[in-house]
Amino acid sequence: MLKEIVNAGIWGIGIYMPEKIRKNDFWGEEFVKNLPSHKIKDPFDGTIERRVFPSDINPSDIETEAGKRALEDAAVTPDEIDLVMVHSMLQDEIIPGNASLVQHKLGLKNAAAWNMDTCCSSFVTMVITASHLIAMKTFRKILIITSVPHSRMVDYADYLSVNVGDGAAGVVMGEVNNGKGYIGSYCCSNGAYHDAFTMKERMPLGQVKRHYEPSPVQPLLTINPETAREIGRHSNETMKNSLMQCLKRSNISSDMVDLFVSHQPCSWAHDVWRDSVGIPKEKSHQTYKIYGNLASTSIPVNLWEARKTGKLKDGDLVLMASSGAGENHSICTLRWGR
Repeated sequence: MLKEIVNAGIWGIGIYMPEKIRKNDFWGEEFVKNLPSHKIKDPFDGTIERRVFPSDINPSDIETEAGKRALEDAAVTPDEIDLVMVHSMLQDEIIPGNASLVQHKLGLKNAAAWNMDTCCSSFVTMVITASHLIAMKTFRKILIITSVPHSRMVDYADYLSVNVGDGAAGVVMGEVNNGKGYIGSYCCSNGAYHDAFTMKERMPLGQVKRHYEPSPVQPLLTINPETAREIGRHSNETMKNSLMQCLKRSNISSDMVDLFVSHQPCSWAHDVWRDSVGIPKEKSHQTYKIYGNLASTSIPVNLWEARKTGKLKDGDLVLMASSGAGENHSICTLRWGR
């Protein structure tokens, strides 16, 4: 049976950024053990600061706080949410995921709880999914939450540690007026690059275990340099094609975009992706220098920051783009406002 389709959009945003700021002098004089030659001149890749959560707070607590702030911003009560989607870059337990725990902690007694994961592109993936579920009236109000406690995943003798930060964010989505909300999207994947970034149990770089000491082996973010370089070589071409496909499906041109926000995996990615489709710098927003790589949390944080500074206004056409390890790309357009 055919259903009436409604417009779905973002009602409110909430972010939870740690108070602790880690500056570049944290790494000291010896720095890292595996710094590539092309990073010697700027080993911090443009990052000046990054945020760090306390070690005694659980990922689900981080996500709960971000969700609470999103609900407050949207002026929505917990009882009104009928689905919560959660992406945890690091969850409390290996199994199960955090979604049902966050649902419990937030008191979302009427909500189903789903764990969603396309790595760093998870936020956009969840926005696309939620938009269709609301459009078909399968759910009415959906809370999306994403978190990344990078500080617990990285080896501080590894150069990957210098440009990643911690953060959490959430948005509430629901039905919006005609002319607002979700417009179109494009997603693609390439599993040939699956091993570029993984979590592996290994020794921290430069650390030697004496026979009488406890094993320092731990799960750590690990890079396959060859695969990562291959991704970098094709990044602009892949993202440009993905952006163009999304714009085409949305029936809009790049000069109609009011704000471009993206994942910020490194210093150059946001600018190169934006330039590839001819969007002016003044119509984009990023926070790489002060937050570093925030994985799937990058886009909601940048939306919140852009709104705070007046760059994101009611009625603006927003283009969101993200790549994620796996490899996944998720691109989405929407008209901002309720």
